[in-house]
Amino acid sequence: MRQIRIFRIFLAILFFVATVAYLFIGPQVHPMAVVSKKAQIILSAGTTAIGTILTWLVITFIFGRIYCSTVCPVGTLSDLFIRIRRRIPALDKKFSYRKQTRLPIHILMIYAICLLAGAVAVPYIIEPWNIMRNIASAINPSAIEATWINLGLGIGTGITAGIVSFVMIAAYSLLRGREFCTHICPLGTAMGLLYEHNIYHIEIDRDKCVYCGKCEENCKSSCIKTVSAYVDNSRCIRCFDCLAVCPEEAIRFQPNRNRPATPLFRKSKQPQP
Repeated sequence: MRQIRIFRIFLAILFFVATVAYLFIGPQVHPMAVVSKKAQIILSAGTTAIGTILTWLVITFIFGRIYCSTVCPVGTLSDLFIRIRRRIPALDKKFSYRKQTRLPIHILMIYAICLLAGAVAVPYIIEPWNIMRNIASAINPSAIEATWINLGLGIGTGITAGIVSFVMIAAYSLLRGREFCTHICPLGTAMGLLYEHNIYHIEIDRDKCVYCGKCEENCKSSCIKTVSAYVDNSRCIRCFDCLAVCPEEAIRFQPNRNRPATPLFRKSKQPQP
């Protein structure tokens, strides 16, 4: 099961490098750069690429938020900052479970209202692909995806948005792990709403678990509660770090045993920590 984490990291690096190459050099650099752009869900929704949207919908239904840990460039950027965090003694603190709040739903609602109202500033600050475009605009105003310049708002606005985006992701990652992905990102929240119906879940085998706490301490999404052997799969980004650190191999990525028979989006009772 640990090999799945290695494969996930390989895909994340591949898509991240391709995304950076596309943003700073252009689509001509390599075919993978174009693939990386076309694989982005936000862009697909904006250009009504039905095939890509349906593909990701199916993948999410089966595996959960795998997009967040493999294809999303902001997710990989966050992981890079988290690796830096682990090398700074003042910041290298163990992660711990944090209970979910209503904040992600509220932000998702605000995001949807802004889209409908044509207020693009909010989406351009919190959407994963646009965050990367902001950073590219700040470093290289002539980048192919210089978002704010394309909107006619000038180089100064682009540089400011890029700095804000970079500092926001860096701060969240260094201080709170992947909390931006689990609480702020509207795309992550939307995918998390489907968690009850995911075919595969991260689950803890209570018979094998020795409650050592290593999975919780290494969970960047703070969605594992060791004392009750609970995993909040709505926030789990499928990084598979918990599988790698479990000394008893008590954590499995397996078919969801609690998958409800209720129709999609109907409230069903689920085990709580």
